[in-house]
Amino acid sequence: MTRLLVAVLVAGLVLAPEAARAQQKPAERPAKVTKRAGKPSANDVRLARAEEAFSRGRAEEARYLLARIPAGSLPRASEEAAAYLRAAVAPAGPEHSAALVEYLRAFPEGKRRREATLLLAKLRYVEGDYGAAENLLSIFSPGVEKDKVGREAIVTRGLAELARGDAAGAFQFLVSAEGDLKGTDQEESYYFAVSQAALRAGKAVEAMDALKVILDRHAQGDYAPQALYAMGVSLETLGRAADAANVFRQVAQRFPDSYEAARVRDRGIRPGASSASAFPIGGGFAIQVGAFSRRDLAESLARDLRQAGVGSVSLKQGSESPPIFRVRAGSFASRDEARALGERLRRERGFSYQVVPR
Repeated sequence: MTRLLVAVLVAGLVLAPEAARAQQKPAERPAKVTKRAGKPSANDVRLARAEEAFSRGRAEEARYLLARIPAGSLPRASEEAAAYLRAAVAPAGPEHSAALVEYLRAFPEGKRRREATLLLAKLRYVEGDYGAAENLLSIFSPGVEKDKVGREAIVTRGLAELARGDAAGAFQFLVSAEGDLKGTDQEESYYFAVSQAALRAGKAVEAMDALKVILDRHAQGDYAPQALYAMGVSLETLGRAADAANVFRQVAQRFPDSYEAARVRDRGIRPGASSASAFPIGGGFAIQVGAFSRRDLAESLARDLRQAGVGSVSLKQGSESPPIFRVRAGSFASRDEARALGERLRRERGFSYQVVPR
């Protein structure tokens, strides 16, 4: 996909809090200083209210409250919290970047360093300094990230590597992080990032596998129009022009007001009846080549099939107790097309198979 779509992905993934900024300056409720022990000071109250406003996406309110806290009036721990908030809600531009850099310099052991690093990396990405963004995010690694910040950082790191020009490296990095992202709130943006890296690396089949996750699990999600359009591009790359055209028509039919629908129209494609060979989204046929009570055996077979160049390999866990793990391959509009793959695998690898609904 184009660099524009990748940039849109980063903006949607990373800069969403900026869109929620309020435009009105609030009238500050009076916060009285009390001399009784254990009671918060006026500045403590302002900081607490600023943190609450920030958490609710009201950056303008948080900025207003923070401006009323004199420098040096807070203890070290509270001063760190205030410094991070000032950096996070600073106006877009050099001031925002400088505030984040200053926070990271002044608080080398700060509790909000991960968040500040992610924010600064986002800025570097948007500025086009992809190498700097990737370097900043090198502190985040697959297999260890357990929170939203870490998961967003992994996706952004993969996108920075992709934008820097290393599509193959970005694809491998993102694939290695599937365990961190699958099933999380960041799953949709993650699989779209995987698809873009796969397409740029010349791996159209792998791109389709990632896109199918989005179209199956997030059919009305933020990335659905982009994912469906990317599916058409993937099919086109594989030489399946008729199937690609039918998927493009689905984009125009299902998401007529989207940017992707406009791109479909620019291709000269108009919504209409699809041909009999339409690529099945959420339908069609596959072949089942194995069913196991042990997941590791099913995963081994799926891995062997992928290494043999078989496309759209999936592992389906049944609802039985104990569950059966079924290995399936292919994605076809007709039973005859699926049967052709099964016969090839039977001749070449000795597999038995059955045609099943996808």
